[in-house]
Amino acid sequence: MDWIEWFGYLASVVVAISLTMSSIVKLRWLNMIGAALFSSYGFVIGAMPVALLNLFIVFANIYYLQGIYRSKDQFKLVKVEASSPLLQFWIEQYQTDIEKYFPQFSVDSLQGQSCYMLMRNSEPAGIFVGRQQQHEFEVKLDYVFSAYRDFKTGDFLYHNSGLFKQLDISKLVTYSSVENHQKYLRKMGFSQSSEDQALYEYSLS
Repeated sequence: MDWIEWFGYLASVVVAISLTMSSIVKLRWLNMIGAALFSSYGFVIGAMPVALLNLFIVFANIYYLQGIYRSKDQFKLVKVEASSPLLQFWIEQYQTDIEKYFPQFSVDSLQGQSCYMLMRNSEPAGIFVGRQQQHEFEVKLDYVFSAYRDFKTGDFLYHNSGLFKQLDISKLVTYSSVENHQKYLRKMGFSQSSEDQALYEYSLS
């Protein structure tokens, strides 16, 4: 088997992986890369239909990615009661995935918490739960649905929603021992405590 054939297999794998992505942005990027590899493969082996079709797919992905990055998303925080059937439904729907990032969280812990649905373009995009104690707010759950994990929703929540200013919050705290969630927290502006490695803090003052 020569390198050209291996190149064709690589292109196939990249395209196949792209179709498993829950995020439309990741799907488009990987699909574009896979199509570019397939187009190159087609030109090398002289299969013009393969080359031209995949070249078209490359430009189609570029077109839609430009539209995604240029679009202005509309975000909104909607406060809901802890007993809200809608909130209960979404938590139960994503319970398994929520446990990956918030292993200590459960529906039973909602009572006494401030609960919000994160909306993006009028569609549910995530769940935010926490508790305020004077000027400090402890984040219990900040879960974004997989299709919206491009940091825009988190950026709105922590930097543009106005929620914490409205509540007169000067400090956010949360606990996490999950590496992927810790990366997200750092990107949002949280800093790891020097005293407790699981404690992350964000000063708003």
